[in-house]
Amino acid sequence: MVRVEPEIVANYVAQGKVQLAFSHVLDHRPSPLAHQGAECAGAQAPIKFWEMHNALFERQSNLWQNTEGTLAEIAQDIGLDTEAFQACLTSGQFAEKVQRMDQARRSLGIRLRPSFDLNGRVIPGAQPYETFARLFDEILSQ
Repeated sequence: MVRVEPEIVANYVAQGKVQLAFSHVLDHRPSPLAHQGAECAGAQAPIKFWEMHNALFERQSNLWQNTEGTLAEIAQDIGLDTEAFQACLTSGQFAEKVQRMDQARRSLGIRLRPSFDLNGRVIPGAQPYETFARLFDEILSQ
């Protein structure tokens, strides 16, 4: 998704045709805290959620060695108020939300990462932009 997201945003989201939403997938030790970090970033400014999301994807191997340190580093790098970010992360205020979203995707039977829910139609695995464009256009024409 990271590779095709800019085209989807430019051609569908920015034009108001499609809404892009993210659902948390908890699958390993540093994952819950990293997902909470993205939510804490988004609490400061919605675009910061996506900046944190992308940075976490790029630096995911660092999360295994030093989860909290990596999150703090990313928070600083993307221009967050680091004290507020740390307070949010420590409070666990988004822990329940992250767990709830993960449980919702499990109850839909979504097991593969990434997966995409297009109006109830689950598309598993990474897809090229052309696949998304075809599916979006098909849905929008209905």
